[in-house]
Amino acid sequence: MRRLFLLCLLLFLLTGCAGETDTFSSYAPPEEDRLVIYTSHKEEVYGPIIKEFEEQTGIWVQMESGGTTALLARVAEEAEAPCCDLFFGGGVDSLQSCSFLFEPYVSPLQEDIQPAFRCTDGTWTAFSFLPVVLIYNPILIRSNPPDSWQSLLDPAWRGKIAFASPLISGSSYTALASLLQVLPGDDEALLAAFIQNLDGQILESSSYVTSAVADGTCYIGAIPEDIALQAIQKGQDITLLCPKEGTTAVPDGMAVVSGCAHRDNARRFIDFALGKDVQHYLAEHCFRRSVRSDTGEGEALPALDYDIAWASEQRETLLARWQLLSGGGAT
Repeated sequence: MRRLFLLCLLLFLLTGCAGETDTFSSYAPPEEDRLVIYTSHKEEVYGPIIKEFEEQTGIWVQMESGGTTALLARVAEEAEAPCCDLFFGGGVDSLQSCSFLFEPYVSPLQEDIQPAFRCTDGTWTAFSFLPVVLIYNPILIRSNPPDSWQSLLDPAWRGKIAFASPLISGSSYTALASLLQVLPGDDEALLAAFIQNLDGQILESSSYVTSAVADGTCYIGAIPEDIALQAIQKGQDITLLCPKEGTTAVPDGMAVVSGCAHRDNARRFIDFALGKDVQHYLAEHCFRRSVRSDTGEGEALPALDYDIAWASEQRETLLARWQLLSGGGAT
């Protein structure tokens, strides 16, 4: 009797599960209403944007998040059969270095983008721009705070600099390329000196830099402006300043993956993200600077003449050298 009961229960569960699967399939969107996005943005940035896009268009979005470098490597591995439709995030210097993974798209809103942030061949489209700033702990440093890229090579700060691995973080690669471009000397020697001065303080994510400085693990750090401002809003005890040599104004970008399954939806998302509503949202709620010409940019910062082409061309070489000199690890 007990065996018969168990057999009936098993049959009930099997048929019930099959019914649930059929029900789920009936609610799944058709292929033409889907979009797969790989993003290095945090959920607090992309979440509201994706939700609004889905509500306005009826397109169902699947998100995969991670570090810029790791996600670009994943797109490359999947190149023969792309799983991703749109790459969303990462400095455009990183996207440009992997231009062979993407197909051109020039949005009809291109003319609304500030000229400095336009990609004429459509390899990528600017989304926002994030100046790199220096931060320090105002309790541990009460006078003469580090105020320059040169400070990052000062032996006085050895082991007290918070920096995310450029093998993971696209913004850290931009910061590293900025340092190499602005400081005089041989690039390889500068890279070796910087890694030596980090003394193992290489973090897995840019978001960890602010907490490492705020809790006193490190005294100073280099970080995108938006992450620093968010940390200050949340009460972390850090102060930010712009390097006196100037900072980069490199945008993070969006790019349509070559051979993707949902090309039209990826393009539609790019147009949506360039719209005034999204760009105002970035400025008002995410501490990011709009790439549009008709929205406020916030306080002007002294800008470096950052060479995106050089940073893109040298990316593979610099990352390989970084991995060799640093051991490739993050703390």
